[in-house]
Amino acid sequence: MHHLLDSANVRLSSVLSDLFGKSRAIILRGLVQNKPLDEIMRSLPKRSQAISDTLLATLPASISPVCLTLLQSYLTVIDILNQEIKLLEGRIRETMSTKSKELRILTSVPGIGFIGASTLLAEIGNIHVFGNADKLTKWTGLTPSVYQSANVTKTGSITKQGSRHIRWILVELAHVAIRSKGQIRSFFERLMPKKGYKKAIVAVARKMLRIVWHLLVNEEMFVDDVLRSKQVKLPKLPKKIQSMGFDKFIELLSKASEVIIRHSNDEFVRLGSGD
Repeated sequence: MHHLLDSANVRLSSVLSDLFGKSRAIILRGLVQNKPLDEIMRSLPKRSQAISDTLLATLPASISPVCLTLLQSYLTVIDILNQEIKLLEGRIRETMSTKSKELRILTSVPGIGFIGASTLLAEIGNIHVFGNADKLTKWTGLTPSVYQSANVTKTGSITKQGSRHIRWILVELAHVAIRSKGQIRSFFERLMPKKGYKKAIVAVARKMLRIVWHLLVNEEMFVDDVLRSKQVKLPKLPKKIQSMGFDKFIELLSKASEVIIRHSNDEFVRLGSGD
């Protein structure tokens, strides 16, 4: 489709971010039906109508009949594929209806939606097979490879064992999760300056998988960290002061400060009088 439109001098992709979105469909079908360009622009959504002049500049004055025939054929193929996708998504939702509890748990994690949760559940299967989160991350190939020679141990890139689908979806979910404020984003921001963007994203994906294991095993919803004020730790006091009591100790300190201030004032007066 992209190649055909380029050959026909249709530059919609330079304006529309989604070439296969609603506005694109209206414009391309209008071209196939030989509708006037002004009529096509009026049928667009209001948001696209605001840039109708820019869209018109991307369309040629005329398109060859051969290109229009191929365009109609491609649009038909796309419609068929979209229909098949809807059917498959319906089957997925029907299958996942038995996993409603697990879906609610996973979608409580930032960055995880229905597609991400469904993919994770389909790839992981029975979460209780994995005794701990480390075994799950190792099974998915998200743990660093380890090289050992004599007494020297070095770590390398992730092992990439297991299903590539679960690694792919976790990295995609990590990109979404770091956009929202919370412990996952804070974790990424701590690592990124040290490890770089790519390694930090993989680390976020690994952390999210650990969170998924914990939530599913314990049947808990995700609760993000709440910002707390920093607590000041008081030094340990001598036993004599502890036996006296903290309130009594504060009272003695207050009286002592009054004596020091009064003594300082008396000294200042004495020096000022020339004694």
